[in-house]
Amino acid sequence: MVVRVGILGTGSAAELYHMPGYRENPEVQVVACSDQDVERARRFAKKYEIENVYADYHEMFEKARLNIVSICTPNYVHKTQAIEALETGINVLCEKPMAMNATEALDMVRAAQRARALLTIGHQHRFSTDAQILKRFIEAGELGTIYYARAQCLRRAGIPGWGAFHIKAKSGGGVLLDTGVHFLDLMLWLMGLPEPVAVTGATYTAFGNKPDNSVIGCGEYDRTEFDVEDFAYGLIRFAGGATMSLETCWAANIEFSDKITQQLLGDKGGATLYPLQVFAQRHRSLMDITPRALCQVNPYAEEIRWLIAAMRGEKELLVKPEQCYQVQRIMDAIYESAATEREVVFS
Repeated sequence: MVVRVGILGTGSAAELYHMPGYRENPEVQVVACSDQDVERARRFAKKYEIENVYADYHEMFEKARLNIVSICTPNYVHKTQAIEALETGINVLCEKPMAMNATEALDMVRAAQRARALLTIGHQHRFSTDAQILKRFIEAGELGTIYYARAQCLRRAGIPGWGAFHIKAKSGGGVLLDTGVHFLDLMLWLMGLPEPVAVTGATYTAFGNKPDNSVIGCGEYDRTEFDVEDFAYGLIRFAGGATMSLETCWAANIEFSDKITQQLLGDKGGATLYPLQVFAQRHRSLMDITPRALCQVNPYAEEIRWLIAAMRGEKELLVKPEQCYQVQRIMDAIYESAATEREVVFS
């Protein structure tokens, strides 16, 4: 059976991540694409030999006989487009973040349940070789009880200069919804998806709206439109007592260009990503375990393979929409705590 795929939104996410992932899956045929910029969609279709181009995505959903649609559009239309696709019977792979906020995310979860179609979100880090191996260590009990996690993704000069990342009305937020969401999701999954009970957060706009900063972005944007955070921090407390700290920024006065550090501490062992290392005490000695000769995979291709297997009833989704709703709840709470300068307690 050929899996028929449509691409909605033919910008950088589709170009850099989704199309390469689909092209690694021989059972997939990308048969249609749509973009509000129809000329961009035509260029995309020509480059990837896609037969059908639609100026109107409603028409694509109706006529292209899709099994899957990749939603690669700005955050503010994820909910509307995903729900329409699900109601049409199309399985959905939606770019992160799932939605603008938890209310929209819950609407998407319920739509998928009603339609009995699959909805998954593009948290590809779960599919990386390092994360998959670390998950096996954790499930085997080799870290013991995990009591602390640290998720960190810092850039020295990386404010996006394309799209609408810097406009709250279209993105829902700044760096937290762009990069922080990935590693919040990853660490929650590695910890076994514990139930959040309280969140404290802070956000800052230190660089993005300043006209005299010329080296803080990846391209140019209108500084007067910048109304989101470029630094976000969160402390999440979970049922059972575990905690997680989250730090993410697009720009900061730091020594490195990019720093991605994910750390887990358990009572039998600890671990870091990326690269993967496991630390433990064995036989009255300290042990550092560094896997060698790992077979690295394209996580975007892996998430598509997993989705296709779930469509065929061979697996359950690895990234379930209910889990992504919890991620949105935590991010909402970080923003609320930052605005009120108080801890947010979940009921």
